[in-house]
Amino acid sequence: MRQNIRFVPIAHMADGSTGGLHLHDLEGSLGSGPTLGVCAALHGNEPTGVEIILDFARAVQDRPFRGRLRLLPVANPHAFAAIERFTPIDRVNLNRVFPGAKGGTYSDQLAAVVSREFLDTVDALVDLHSGTDRPTVDYSYLLNDEGLSRSTMARILYRAEAGKKGTTYSGTSATRLQENGAPVVVVELGGGIADQAPYVRRGVAALLNVMRYLDMLDEDVEERNDQVIIDSIELIRPTQGGFLEVEAPPLGEPIGGGAVLGRIVSPYTFEELEVIRNTVPNGIMILSHLSRNLVQPGDYAFMVGNLEGHTQ
Repeated sequence: MRQNIRFVPIAHMADGSTGGLHLHDLEGSLGSGPTLGVCAALHGNEPTGVEIILDFARAVQDRPFRGRLRLLPVANPHAFAAIERFTPIDRVNLNRVFPGAKGGTYSDQLAAVVSREFLDTVDALVDLHSGTDRPTVDYSYLLNDEGLSRSTMARILYRAEAGKKGTTYSGTSATRLQENGAPVVVVELGGGIADQAPYVRRGVAALLNVMRYLDMLDEDVEERNDQVIIDSIELIRPTQGGFLEVEAPPLGEPIGGGAVLGRIVSPYTFEELEVIRNTVPNGIMILSHLSRNLVQPGDYAFMVGNLEGHTQ
């Protein structure tokens, strides 16, 4: 395997530094094949994906494969350094402005470079996200290649359907790949105040399985027989602030309508301020908090998938 790391400059910054990206190219020893792109930290407060790419790069060091891996471990360096979702320079969500613009905000310029140097150069993409610094999440999007999404080994696959509640956006890395006609999967895995090692191991295993699916490895694709495809997701937010004490079942487990997801308790008076109930009649847990966390009104508390009409 041959490996090359290059720095792609974006702009001279006001503090005298050069803003830019580190791109890793790993060329397999088995000859020609697809170029698989893997990126993380489009949102700077989602570091789990960066850990996954680090361990994945180590895992393939001595592994024969076909084609090329193009890795962008930190897609938004300033946000990553500040541990913030948005680019701190302009307070813009990088993953809403693709393909970017050379003469726009800094995030527009960053998106333009990511598009030119990374997104537009790969044959398939895995975009890694996580549940930030408090909530934990576990599902994969099913966008334009069902086999690719299934190969991530997520129990829950989300295929958005027009007119139903969910988490679909424009101007993302995924929409750019879809415009290019290339297969793409967005993996939402890990995050929160919890040991990330199990999620990192799962992420590395998922990427190796994606390589099997793309015929980059001479190994059989691993399959999971309990995967569920849902077409809508309910995002449930608290209306009060305080400690969130969770009573929801683990991620990937079913939950009935009206069941208690958690309670908001005042850290000042210790009184119960709110009981948060599941609003999905037949649901499955997608995002939750694995510890007692301080939340504000309107924060992400829970995401529940709708099992009505689901497929396998």
